[in-house]
Amino acid sequence: MTNSHNSLFTQHRATDQRTLIQYNEHLMNSHLVMTGYADAARRLRNSYKAEPWDDVILLPFLFVWRQAIELALKVNIRDLAEMRRQNGEVDPALQRSAVKRRLRFKVGHDLTALIEEQQSHISALGLEETPKPVLETLRLLAALDNGGTGFRYAGVLCAPSADINFETIAIALDNAFRLLEVVIDAATHGQGVDWS
Repeated sequence: MTNSHNSLFTQHRATDQRTLIQYNEHLMNSHLVMTGYADAARRLRNSYKAEPWDDVILLPFLFVWRQAIELALKVNIRDLAEMRRQNGEVDPALQRSAVKRRLRFKVGHDLTALIEEQQSHISALGLEETPKPVLETLRLLAALDNGGTGFRYAGVLCAPSADINFETIAIALDNAFRLLEVVIDAATHGQGVDWS
């Protein structure tokens, strides 16, 4: 059992700026973690050299993109529900506690359900529809990872063996994430959602 005085972090305390990386639980939020996953996926993409050994990065690459996309969808759903409340909608399903409970317990890691909920909020608010190629990428990612564990473990991916164009799949996932990142900015003209 680990206590706060002896952890993996304390065993590897930085003593030099050249090796420093920081974790601060008070600064971490869904946006920063989401951005971190996307950055990790981009770094994996940049490490690709078209060599046979690169095959081993495919599942980790898909996993970190999937995590970034899941978090982006959840952030958007929370913000879009908040916008609907601020617009005067009183549906109990839009209340913060209901949205939080639904995202955590009912929807969980189900990308298909997250995509559909985000789309329902976009429609209800009369926002610009998500481009079809982005929706297709999101839905194909969800189908490939039915249940949310396909990229974490060997042998549970919903796909046979395949020769994949790494560059085009990387671009498609990056484009989908970038669009999810700007949903709220586009909806609020760059002002973000007022949570006060």
